Amino acid sequence: MEELEKDKIERNEEMSEEVKGEGPPSELEQSEEVVEEKRETEVEQKKEPSLEEIVEELRKKLEEKEKEAKEYLDIAQRIKAEFDNYRKRTEKEKAEMISYGQEQVIIELLPVIDNFERALATEGDYNSLREGLELIYRQFKRVLDKFEVREIEAEGQMFDPYKHHALAQEEVEGKQPNEIIEVFQKGYYLKDKVIRPSLVKVAK
Repeated sequence: MEELEKDKIERNEEMSEEVKGEGPPSELEQSEEVVEEKRETEVEQKKEPSLEEIVEELRKKLEEKEKEAKEYLDIAQRIKAEFDNYRKRTEKEKAEMISYGQEQVIIELLPVIDNFERALATEGDYNSLREGLELIYRQFKRVLDKFEVREIEAEGQMFDPYKHHALAQEEVEGKQPNEIIEVFQKGYYLKDKVIRPSLVKVAK
């Protein structure tokens, strides 16, 4: 009986010790918690970059952008140089085409001049001279036709300020006002362009 009482007392003491262990934390435990909180705070602070790190990162990005800008500038300068060369080349080709075009016209006119010289050097009557001049005239007309040069119709046509230049007016019976009644000098087209207007007299 005494042994049972003794065991009961011992169990109660053990339970009391356990209850005491569940009380408020000791100073050591509190100190460990403070240290752990500081460590967590330091870790969080390390995650945020410093001002120096931010500046260095911005400097690197700026250098990269400057490098890209230089590359784009080099490309633009090369394109400009290529365009300048192209423009100079086309201008030269255009000037050569104009020069060669003039040369071709001259080559075509040289035989006409040759025939004029032969006609002037020929001794004979008026009829022979006239036949020679008519031959030269027809030859010259063929040269103009070859280069698509043609006369502007004028006499009997209504006056057109884009094709005709009126030098005089005259009242003529049976003619409409502004009808061309005389041509002082023929006008010509080059293809569809008026290169010289006709000089005319028109009816009032």
